[in-house]
Amino acid sequence: MDKDTNKAMETDWCFGCGENNPIGLKLKMKQENNMCSAYFVARKDLESYGDRLHGGIISTLLDEVMGDYVFRTAGVPTYTAKLDIRFRSAVRIGERVKAEGWIESHRGRLYITKGRVLHEDGTIAAEAEGKMMEATPNT
Repeated sequence: MDKDTNKAMETDWCFGCGENNPIGLKLKMKQENNMCSAYFVARKDLESYGDRLHGGIISTLLDEVMGDYVFRTAGVPTYTAKLDIRFRSAVRIGERVKAEGWIESHRGRLYITKGRVLHEDGTIAAEAEGKMMEATPNT
């Protein structure tokens, strides 16, 4: 593995899962049942309006679990080429949600992934399809 790829695989400062990022989400990823998952409690400092979690943070949760699953199973870092999200219901501040991501298909450097954010009762708050592209020395 070249120096650039090693650098791309460092995650200590990742906004989603990095332990050293003081403003990050600090997601603790777990691989289970052919998917990656992480629990998250919606913090007040990430509010959009009216006691609701910002949609950009929900998007980040989805992006993180889908990309992390590719990394864990394929062993290569990827970058998000496209992310389509359907928001179904609000996540309230203080609510604990579960984000899940998995691979639907893989062809060459492209991984098609799916993900969802679930309320504690199991209903879907948001769902996504992502296109993740394997990193190259130039990306």
